Amino acid sequence: MGPDDTILDGPKLTNYKKDMADFEATPLVVVRPRLEEQIPQIVKIANRYNLKLVPWGAGTSLTGAVVLEGGIVIDMRYLNKILKVDLVNWNVLVQPGMILDDLNKELKRSGFFFPPDPASSFACTVGGAVSEGSGGMRCVKYGTMRDWVLALKVVLPNGKTTWLGEPLPKNRAGYNLVHLFIGSEGTLGIITQAYLKIIPLPTVPVRRLVVLFDDWASASKAILAFRTSRIVPTIMEFMDRENVMAVNQAFQTKWDEAEATLLVDIDEPNVERASRIFRDSGARKITIAKDEKEAEELYQARAQALVALKSISTGTRPEDVVVPINKLVEYLDLVRRVASKYKLKIPVVGHAGDGNVHPVILFDKNDAASTKAAETAFEEICRYAIGVGGTITGEHGVGSEKAKLLVEQLTAHGGEEALRLMKVIKRGIDPKDLMNPGKYMDLGYDDHASSARSRNRRLGRERGETVR
Repeated sequence: MGPDDTILDGPKLTNYKKDMADFEATPLVVVRPRLEEQIPQIVKIANRYNLKLVPWGAGTSLTGAVVLEGGIVIDMRYLNKILKVDLVNWNVLVQPGMILDDLNKELKRSGFFFPPDPASSFACTVGGAVSEGSGGMRCVKYGTMRDWVLALKVVLPNGKTTWLGEPLPKNRAGYNLVHLFIGSEGTLGIITQAYLKIIPLPTVPVRRLVVLFDDWASASKAILAFRTSRIVPTIMEFMDRENVMAVNQAFQTKWDEAEATLLVDIDEPNVERASRIFRDSGARKITIAKDEKEAEELYQARAQALVALKSISTGTRPEDVVVPINKLVEYLDLVRRVASKYKLKIPVVGHAGDGNVHPVILFDKNDAASTKAAETAFEEICRYAIGVGGTITGEHGVGSEKAKLLVEQLTAHGGEEALRLMKVIKRGIDPKDLMNPGKYMDLGYDDHASSARSRNRRLGRERGETVR
C-alpha cells in the first residue's frame, strides 16, 4: 500500500467517521488495501499489537456497525472485481468491494441477475451486504442475502485465511459456517471473496403498479388480501404521504401525494386479478408504469426515500422491526400513536410484503429533548415488536444501536441459551475481541438478560399476551 492508502488524519479520515444514520466514531487509521494478500498481513499486525479493526464497504450501515473508535478501518473498495461467472452452475465469484448494482449490470449482459437489492444497492458492496445480512425490496419473492450466498473466503482474527462452504447447490458437509458469517457485522472476520447464487432474468413480463389509498387502513387491508390470494409479488413497497412529499421536494419529482402508496411488481398474467384486489380493498387509483424508464423512476423514488428524508431533518432514526403480517395494521397504528405521544414526525416506508416496515423517526439532533424523544420512541417501537413475536431488525442489523434490545428479544422469546452460544462463538473465534468490538455481542449476558426478562414479562402482562 502506498502513502495514499494509509489515512491518519485530515478530511479523508472524516469520510470514515459516520455511517448513513450518522452514528459516529473516530478511527485511529484507515487503510485501503489494493491486493487481497494484504488483508491477512493487516490482521496479523492488529493481532500482534491488540488493535481493534473493522472492514468498511461503503458506509451505508444504519446501526453504527461500521464506525469504530480508535481502531483500524479497512476500506475494501479496491477489491471490487468479478473473478468468475459460471453460467452452467449459476454462480458468480466476486471480491467484497463490488457494488451490487454494478454486479447486476454485468450479469445482465449474460441474461442473469443477483436478486437481493437493498435500497442502497447503488452504493453498497457485496462484502457489506453479506456482513449485514441485507434484505431489500425483492425479499418478498426471493429472500435476503442469507438465501443467496454459497461460500465465503474469510480472514479470521488470527490472520489465517479459510474457505467456508462450497459453490454447490447442495452441501451438507459440516456446520453451516457460511450462515454464521452472514449478518455477523464484521465481528468474526473479514470477507475477501464470495460465491453468490445467480438466476436467469425472468422471462414472464413483470409490470410495475402504483396503487394509491386515502388511508393506511385500506392499504393494510390490500396487503393482507394479497397474502391470502396466493399471488406472489416481486416487490410490494409501502410509502406514506410524508415520504412521497420528501421525495418530490428532494428530487423535483411530481408523484401523487396520497395518504398511502403501494409500489408493486406483478407478473403480467396476474395484473388483472391483483388490480381487482386493490380496488376491492379501497384503492383510489391504480397506475401501471408505461415503460421500463418510468418503472425505474418509480423504483428509484422508493429507493431514495431515506436520502430524501435526511434532507428535511437534522436527525433521522431509520428503523426496521418486523412484525407478523397479521399484526401489520396494529403496528402501523402504533407508529402513529407513538409519533403523536412524543410529538415527532415518523414517516413510514418499507417492505409491506414481508412485514418489514421502516418507520423513520425525524428529530432535531441539536435539541436534547427532541433527541431523547426519538430514542424513547425507537425503544417503544422495538419493544412492541418483541412483544408481538416480531424482531427488532429484519435487515439493518444490530450494530451498537440495538445490542441491548437484542438481549431483550432473545430473552423474551426463549433464546437465553442462544445468546450464551453466540457469546461462546464470538470468544472462540475472536478471543481478544479485536473484530469490531462494542457491537452485537458486547453486552454482559447475565445483567441485561435479567432486566430484559423482567421488562418483557411486564410488557406482556400489560398487553394481556403470553411472552415466550
